[in-house]
Amino acid sequence: MSDVVTDDELLYRCIFCGLDKYYRIGEFGLELSSQAFTDRNQAPSVDRAKLRDYDPQCTQKNPDDGVVSLIAGEVRMINVSQNDQKGKPVFDYKIDVCPRPTDDNPSHAQIEPSPNYTNKGTFRKVAEKLARLATERIKKEDWEIKPQDLPP
Repeated sequence: MSDVVTDDELLYRCIFCGLDKYYRIGEFGLELSSQAFTDRNQAPSVDRAKLRDYDPQCTQKNPDDGVVSLIAGEVRMINVSQNDQKGKPVFDYKIDVCPRPTDDNPSHAQIEPSPNYTNKGTFRKVAEKLARLATERIKKEDWEIKPQDLPP
């Protein structure tokens, strides 16, 4: 198993069914919410598609859940800065996709910053950018698996 997530790797993220705060149908169509990428440890989990044999069903927690995909290199291109109290950028975070295999899920990886976030607001900005990336991918490529409660 590769211990490096390459830029061209496809990543899967489970979008739970029945939680309408994860997505909405807006003026310009479907939009994922930053809540779809929230994580109490500020490191959203994803599955490495190639280690799931490109089967997004392996990423679903329940059969009604949806699955979206991201490209690792696009995730790494997310740009977010830590600003001082006057709004002046102090430093930029480096966003990475790090393999974090578990006994139950050898494809598990996490989207992590370097250095660690200093506040929740910065993580929220990253979650918003992840939601935007996933929404753009849905519009181009469709869902990997549509949530059962999503209207046709």
